[in-house]
Amino acid sequence: MSFPAQHSKVPDILPFWQRLPRFFLYPLHLEPLLYMLFLSCATLLVHIVPVPFPFDFLVVFFGIMLAFVRYAYKILDQTAMGLLTPDQHQLHDNADRTSLPYKQFGIFIVMGAVIGLAQSAGGLFFGAALIYSTLSMPAATMILAITRSFWAALNPFAVMRMMTSIGLPYLGLLAFLFLLSASQGVLQGFLMPRVSPWLSLPALTFVAMYFMLIMFNMMGYVIYQYHHQLGVRVQKTHRTHGGVKAGNNAAIDDDETDSYAELISSGQIDKALDQAYEEQRVDPENVAAHDRYHKLLLLSEHKERLLSHARRYLALLLNKGLAVEATGLYRAMRDRVPDFEPEKPAQLLRLAEAARKNRDFALALSLIKGFDKRFPRSDEIPEVYFFAAQTLCENLRQDAAARQILATLLERYPSHPVSGKAGQLLSALEKLAKAS
Repeated sequence: MSFPAQHSKVPDILPFWQRLPRFFLYPLHLEPLLYMLFLSCATLLVHIVPVPFPFDFLVVFFGIMLAFVRYAYKILDQTAMGLLTPDQHQLHDNADRTSLPYKQFGIFIVMGAVIGLAQSAGGLFFGAALIYSTLSMPAATMILAITRSFWAALNPFAVMRMMTSIGLPYLGLLAFLFLLSASQGVLQGFLMPRVSPWLSLPALTFVAMYFMLIMFNMMGYVIYQYHHQLGVRVQKTHRTHGGVKAGNNAAIDDDETDSYAELISSGQIDKALDQAYEEQRVDPENVAAHDRYHKLLLLSEHKERLLSHARRYLALLLNKGLAVEATGLYRAMRDRVPDFEPEKPAQLLRLAEAARKNRDFALALSLIKGFDKRFPRSDEIPEVYFFAAQTLCENLRQDAAARQILATLLERYPSHPVSGKAGQLLSALEKLAKAS
């Protein structure tokens, strides 16, 4: 299975669909393997706990799975930071991670209740709820791991943002997770009649843990692969051909931040600026390096350097497809320098597209307002007209204004490639106007 290239993909991070063998090998590292064996053997406690059936099974199994889901979230969390093997993991545990299994269980309950209500409401509602819950569960799990928030994981808008930030590969992730779940069932069904009854519970539990750890490791890696789009901070690592290998110090990124803090606190702003400038110059595609340099420039008095770099940084964010960051940078610079503009007029349209993607329609239209008068020789004028018309009719329900812009486009640029789409949209709007 392959996917189209993503413009915003972080360079040198191997796509998750090219690492499938490593996900299957991950649970076989010594640490997770021993832990899974220990918990699987612990299921034999059902035969000795002084609790009647089926409560003996429920107590033991719930306790074991609670411990393992907590461990699985740790693996997801560490992998999302770019620490891809257990030997790279940070030894300290995170206190706010301990409640994640309960929150995950709560999400299952809420989604189950919604599906139950939808089923009683009718087949269409039931189908929609079932499809949504199936599509959203991986995204909800990843949101829960990132935010630690039960409500954020249930928020459909947050779920949709997670899906769209990852893009088409999210469907690939969903397909792989479905195949893993199906494979778990097939393997458990194969083992059931072939193992002794007393060994069946440990064996089935081990299989369930093995596949669950693969899934959580894969979801963590997807967060790592798209961490720029998702706004997740990762540890700085040294690249290798097959993926990523942590350096001798796994917290290099934190150390660099501390070194900058020391320079700033000691009043050596220019030295920190020179260091940050060199980082972004050597690695011009590194968003984090540009962000650090930009923040230091904001602290300095170098207005011209700030303006020059902000334009380059804005172009990089647009090229990476980071809509939220691009519009945020533009707003911040306009607040500081009211006449701030991108490097090229064409980038105004791309920035407007980013604002529209972020559902900031007012900003999107203000960016291209008067574009044809400000840049009368620009080749992007027809595209700007069409974009404005689309935004007005599709997002703001201002069909009359959209029809007027489309008519102007067709009159002035009848042979432009976008005129075909403009004609179709104008025809549709005119039919709606007549029908109403």
